[in-house]
Amino acid sequence: MVDKLQLPPLPPTEPPWSAFQVWWQEVKEAIEKNDQAQTDILDTLQDAVSGSSSIPGRFAILGSYTIPTMILTATETGGGMTVYVIAHVRRYGDTNEIAIAAGSIPGLAFSTTYGIYYDDEGRTNSAPGFAATTNLEEAQHNYAAGRHYCGTITTPAPSSASTFGGAPPAGSGYTAGAGAQVIT
Repeated sequence: MVDKLQLPPLPPTEPPWSAFQVWWQEVKEAIEKNDQAQTDILDTLQDAVSGSSSIPGRFAILGSYTIPTMILTATETGGGMTVYVIAHVRRYGDTNEIAIAAGSIPGLAFSTTYGIYYDDEGRTNSAPGFAATTNLEEAQHNYAAGRHYCGTITTPAPSSASTFGGAPPAGSGYTAGAGAQVIT
């Protein structure tokens, strides 16, 4: 917050020229300090409106969804679990969209529910690094700047069939939570 402009007090009597110059320099410096504080505030507001983690950008991510919606498969691979993310389109709430390349997350545990996500503040990365977390809240849109939710999936037990998961469309009212189940 910018404080009220505080100027040095005007001398009570007509000062000599040298004292007036000192006073005027103090006035000039106070005005410049106030101007810089206002510029800092305007820069912060501009970044909030149009920066990479801007309010409209965060809303666009919040309203985004994948096409198709079910993009996750969990499969046993060499004694461990791997979640595969199929290639898909990410459609944003501001009508932009981007084709996302397929990816995988190896080394996961059996019989565990994971939230799958990736981070992309600029909404331009067509080959993001996918990640998994057992804290389903962490996978949700905008949990961290630019976080994109891909869905939840429960990995199968050893020697069981593959499982499938993904994210319902934006606006469906779905939010993952402890024990959340994806409707397939």
